[in-house]
Amino acid sequence: MYRVALAVLLLLTACSTIPSTGPLRHQLEDQAGDPAHRQFGLVTIDDRVVNTLASQPAPPFHARFKKYEPPPELPMAVGDVVSVTIWESADSGLYGRSLNATVPEPAELADKLRAAGVKVPSGTLSPNAEAAIFRELAKTAHGQLLLQSLQPAGRAGARIPNQVVGPDGGITIPYGGRIHVAGETPSAVQNAIVLALAGKAIDPQVLVVVKQSDANSVTVAGELIKGARVTLSSGGMRLLAVIGAAGGAKAPVRDTYVELSRKGVTASIPFERLVADPSENIFAEPGDILTLVHRTKVITVFGATGKNTAVTFNADRMFLNEVLAKGGGLNDAQADPRAVYLLRYENGPIARALGEPDPGNRPVPVAYRLDLSDLASYHLAQRFPVRDEDIVYVADAEVTPLEKVLNVFSTITAPVTSAYILCTSGEVQC
Repeated sequence: MYRVALAVLLLLTACSTIPSTGPLRHQLEDQAGDPAHRQFGLVTIDDRVVNTLASQPAPPFHARFKKYEPPPELPMAVGDVVSVTIWESADSGLYGRSLNATVPEPAELADKLRAAGVKVPSGTLSPNAEAAIFRELAKTAHGQLLLQSLQPAGRAGARIPNQVVGPDGGITIPYGGRIHVAGETPSAVQNAIVLALAGKAIDPQVLVVVKQSDANSVTVAGELIKGARVTLSSGGMRLLAVIGAAGGAKAPVRDTYVELSRKGVTASIPFERLVADPSENIFAEPGDILTLVHRTKVITVFGATGKNTAVTFNADRMFLNEVLAKGGGLNDAQADPRAVYLLRYENGPIARALGEPDPGNRPVPVAYRLDLSDLASYHLAQRFPVRDEDIVYVADAEVTPLEKVLNVFSTITAPVTSAYILCTSGEVQC
């Protein structure tokens, strides 16, 4: 009897020290059930849980930013490049026709001249080159006709050369003096110029266009895009429009994430979801920083599976049954089919919906348990979505550690047993 008790004691001691893939089912669930030392919530996957998760989607990307409606007209700022065009109701007005020849933008004018067959140097025309071409064209009847065709439809306007808003916050208008524009919208500046020209110009009409504005721009950067500063239009630009203006992403959509930093708040969204959900494609604001990063979504698989591996997403969504299949399924000789766990952190609303204690604003560690000894669980696995950074763990069967001990014990006792048989059989001298 003493020998039997000693053997049992040795086996129990060996069971506590034998290598294992991780905690057994009862060990893991004891940690979740101990109120004094509760490490995580334990939730059994069933129809209620699957439906609860489906009805509690992750917080939308746009909810991280309090204000995401179209912005008002963007105020002008020091350093902006501004274009001003002035029309009068008669050619005999203050500006006459002195600036009419400069109405087309230099780049636009160069393109029109080339299209008309005029030899024009490559690139944008300088003011001197522009004036020289006009003088040459005016010498011939054909050139004069061409000059007339270059004028825009309707009465020609006087375009003030582009100028930068100075340190004093103003721009200069001929005969109108210094006009303060910093902090004002283009429409307000137009009204200010009209007032400055009152009594001097004939019924003036003014158009103010911001050509370039560092203050009202968005910075786009990252490993997947050529860095750029994109000036926002006065009507507002959504995130996808800003990314397109910067050259677009240079990686598969499913592996691209967009990070938006705005006024101390940073949030990210898969590019795929930004494209698919119009409500997430919010308006950009001045000072935003958009970063495009390559991030492969990965789920790790541990325990008694065919192979311990990192499973990468190859689609927008994956489900638990696919992850288990990519991990080689359950190991027939080792796994406990009742102890398949998915571990992740859940936010407060989802934790409360699952019946967990109210965590406030803290994420809650949760272990979802799937019992694959029940056929219905396979259908649940088809509907249970996995997320980036989830961990899938399959525990050893309760009998596995004992089998390992017996195997070790047999390797020790087998030589002794064989020698005893040989001695008692008389085959060898003992």
